[in-house]
Amino acid sequence: MSVDVYVVLRRNSELGDTVLRIMWSAAMKIFKDYGVEVYVVPLITNEKGRDVSVIINGFEVRVDRLTSVNDAVDLILTYLTVKSDVSPTYALGVYIDRDDSLLDANVV
Repeated sequence: MSVDVYVVLRRNSELGDTVLRIMWSAAMKIFKDYGVEVYVVPLITNEKGRDVSVIINGFEVRVDRLTSVNDAVDLILTYLTVKSDVSPTYALGVYIDRDDSLLDANVV
């Protein structure tokens, strides 16, 4: 079993850097304790005024304060057991052309 955890943060965000480090530590703890592979993917945006968000299984959770590694473990394990109909890329407004249906079109 594995789960992708997307951390959406702004450039030069101290909170974002801290949340990213905490999520990486939580991923290692979950793998060590439960054998679940957690892939933490940082996504950096230039948007101003946007808080840090964490997307787990298509569910977006806004993070506006520092959390502990244990809180991050609880958050990941909570959303690990629930599946969303929305893909993480849809939640981010991204389209990935996996079946080459767009042929030579440029996707931005």
